[in-house]
Amino acid sequence: MRPLKLRTKIILFTTLLVITVIAGSFLVINQVVKNQVRSRLVQDLQRSQRALEQSQKDRLRDMAAYSIIASENSTLKAAIETYQTERKGASPVLEQLRRTVQNEATKLFLILKSDLLVVTSNSGEALALEGVPSPSVAAELNFSLQPSIMNCLRPDPRVFEEAAGIWHFQHKTYRVVSVPVLLQDIVIGTLSSGYEISSSLVQTIKSNTSSDVVFVAGPQIIASTLTDSQNAALLSHLKADDAEIVLGGETFLALRIPTDGDWGSGFIILNSIDRAMQGIMEGIKVTLVVIALFSVLLATLMGLALSQSITRSLMNFVNFMDEITRTGKLQKRFSPHSPNYEVDVLAHSFESMARSLAESQAETAIYHDELRLKEFNEERLRRLATRSRLDALISQINPHFLFNALNTVGVLIDENPPEAHRLTVKLANIFRQTLQVSEREVVSFQEELLFIRDYLEIEKTRFGERLQVEEQIDVQDAQIPCFTLQPLIENAIKHGAAPKIGATTICIAVQQVNRHLSIQVSDDGIGMTPESLQGMLERGYGLRNLVDRLNIHYATDFTWTVESEFHKGTTVSLHLPSQPPSG
Repeated sequence: MRPLKLRTKIILFTTLLVITVIAGSFLVINQVVKNQVRSRLVQDLQRSQRALEQSQKDRLRDMAAYSIIASENSTLKAAIETYQTERKGASPVLEQLRRTVQNEATKLFLILKSDLLVVTSNSGEALALEGVPSPSVAAELNFSLQPSIMNCLRPDPRVFEEAAGIWHFQHKTYRVVSVPVLLQDIVIGTLSSGYEISSSLVQTIKSNTSSDVVFVAGPQIIASTLTDSQNAALLSHLKADDAEIVLGGETFLALRIPTDGDWGSGFIILNSIDRAMQGIMEGIKVTLVVIALFSVLLATLMGLALSQSITRSLMNFVNFMDEITRTGKLQKRFSPHSPNYEVDVLAHSFESMARSLAESQAETAIYHDELRLKEFNEERLRRLATRSRLDALISQINPHFLFNALNTVGVLIDENPPEAHRLTVKLANIFRQTLQVSEREVVSFQEELLFIRDYLEIEKTRFGERLQVEEQIDVQDAQIPCFTLQPLIENAIKHGAAPKIGATTICIAVQQVNRHLSIQVSDDGIGMTPESLQGMLERGYGLRNLVDRLNIHYATDFTWTVESEFHKGTTVSLHLPSQPPSG
């Protein structure tokens, strides 16, 4: 699988970022709108509750008022009173009296405009029924246990509309209010009128409150504005007191309004959250889709422009370095096509190092010319030769490390652009540090350690998890020749970690005892055979370079050893003074 180019990665990243932001915004908006809708629906439920309760109170109050007026009908009173008197003696005129009550009840029924009218004696015996299909059954009926009639027969009755009850009669459900029929303050019977609770009633309530209405009596639904499937689902929620219920896949806010009576009946007012959300979210969804499309297009264009601004400058710098590598012209100057801070810093550091290398080469040539042409005295000639040899060795290290590091950054440009960017700045810092320390023969141990850590940052990027580093440092104040640790670390990576399959751990152990340093760089890499160990100075460049420089600095006042075992690893040890000689 080919790695994605930096341009493609930036475009994909910006596009995914925009899509994530839009999706997150939609979820947040959806939740906020849902909370607002729920709050508004709660207010609507409360308004619907007040409207329903007020309409029920007004209707019952009007019905009670009309019933009280109707109960003052003198003919009706006389017929009821005479019927009860003659009933004690089993008079043959009882049926005539019952028909009189029924005739008067028919007249009152038309005036009251109710769905049900019942006239009873003071014992609850039904004397007349209006609004039901079979009035002939009145003789067998007794309503003495109906709550509203019982209230009228009490010596201290409650307000009639408050004592209204729910009646199940003739397979229908009625809301009934009863008033006493009085004769000289003696209750001789009751007049009960009511209205049927039916689908037309709840539809009327819904049109006035804009809420779905369900009337429940006992374990069944009497009337509802919901669908059959929703009614069936609602039955499972009757015993629960949930404020939010799901019916047929639709979510409702529910409010229960109980009614008086022994039937466990009452109205349930419901407002649909989903319907309210649908009306609001349709416009928001269209707006978010348009914004998302525009944002993706804008992100793609911005990602394309950003990737070009980075990759163009980096590739221009890579081409500049390739040309120097091929031609060896260290005085060549970098010409950027467009300003780029990171690349400009790296180029400036590279140019400074190239100038340093050129100057070092020129100084070396001058030193050698002076040695061949001038023979002033032996001590001056020795010192000039020593200085010339030291500068030559240091000048070999800089380009060697430079080209290895640039190869690493070049590989990362397409594979991991953010890491390439970070290491580019890191490499610029290393070049600057290399330029500074190359002007001196010795540096502090801490400067050398910082240089090595920066160097290992780049090498760890190349090898990933295959390269692990451990440090055991116990140094207070010491100075060593510059680039003392670098060739040891480079050899451990090149000859130990690179050819090994799997992870390699490099351990850097430095200990200061009195006025000497003990430096040990070990790895558990591929190791060397005895034959390779014997000829390592002839084949290798880094270790031979280091030994030559240490000979110049310390003469015989230092020792070095190499221990290696094939397939087990290599350990290089140095023992040298913690401070350079004053000469």
